[in-house]
Amino acid sequence: MGSEKKSRLPAIVATAVAVPVAVVSGVLVFNAIAPEAEEHARQDLSAVSVEVPVLSDEDAVICLALTATAPETAGGLRARPVSGGEGDASAAEAVLAYGDPAVVASCGVEPVAVEDTALVYKLNGVCWYSDEAGVEWTTLDRQVPVGVNVPDADEQPVDVLNDLSTVIAAKVPAAAEAPTGCA
Repeated sequence: MGSEKKSRLPAIVATAVAVPVAVVSGVLVFNAIAPEAEEHARQDLSAVSVEVPVLSDEDAVICLALTATAPETAGGLRARPVSGGEGDASAAEAVLAYGDPAVVASCGVEPVAVEDTALVYKLNGVCWYSDEAGVEWTTLDRQVPVGVNVPDADEQPVDVLNDLSTVIAAKVPAAAEAPTGCA
């Protein structure tokens, strides 16, 4: 019997030390995660009023394929509903919005003409061009151009563009021609 008590002593000591350490670790992890969860909860996820691009019937089908398969999050920002459009054109068929302030992606924007020497960005199979401020981004190598307006407050537009590029590459056919930097 004496040896049984002796052999249990290390297990009892280990348990007495491990339980408080696990509790303290859990509290620390929760406190580290909680502010991020609160930030997501505070985001305004109401409908964003947007302008709907005028699309041909063919372009409208492509844009609908894009918006119907868009991710629920882009760059860690949650999708928001969109409103706007007249007649047959519905915002939800051509426009996506994420986060607060909203990052707005519009399918069927005016194409951007760029010099062959212009700085372009290839992200997940899609070629992008940006204005100098990094606020307006437009695809250069798609049959139907997609434009993304990123608020000044968003410091990492590439995170959003990477996530959107995956679905754009899958749903919006590549254009026959693209600037040299897109190759």
